[in-house]
Amino acid sequence: MLQVVQPTFVLEVTAILLMAAVAMYIIGILLAKQVIKLLRVPPALFMPVVAVLCLIGSYALGMKVFNLWLMVPVGILTYYFTEMGYPVPPLVIGVILGPMADENLRRALMVSQGSLVPFFTRPVSLILLVIIILTVVTSTRTYKNFREKRKALKAGKTT
Repeated sequence: MLQVVQPTFVLEVTAILLMAAVAMYIIGILLAKQVIKLLRVPPALFMPVVAVLCLIGSYALGMKVFNLWLMVPVGILTYYFTEMGYPVPPLVIGVILGPMADENLRRALMVSQGSLVPFFTRPVSLILLVIIILTVVTSTRTYKNFREKRKALKAGKTT
C-alpha cells in the first residue's frame, strides 16, 4: 500500500539514511581529536557534568519530577551492583523490555482466557522456556560448584 500511495518513500528514506551515515563518518573523523581531549578532563570536573546531563535526560523522558527522585536510588543501586560484580547491561535491557513483556503477557492471557497452557504446548514458547530454565540453572553457584568438582574428578582420573 505504501508503494502505491508514495512510491518514492522507501528510496527517500534509504537516501536519507545513507547521507546520515556519511555525515556521521565525516563528523567522527573531524571530531576524533577533540573527543580524545575530553578524556583528559579530570573526573572531578567531568562527573558533575554527566550527573547534570543525566538529570536533564531523566526529566525529559517523562516531564515528571518523580523521574528525578527515582533516578537517585536507581543510580545508587546500580553503583552497588557494579561493585558486587553484577553486569549492568542486562539490568538496563530488563528495565527497557519489561513493560513490553508485561503488556504482551497480558495480551496472551486475554487471548487464552487466562490459561497458561499455551505457554507449555506451543513449540516456540516451550523452547524459550527450556532455554530460560537452563540459563537460570547454569548460572547458579550450586551448578558452578558441581562443574568444578566434576572437572577436578576428570582431571584426577586422567593423571
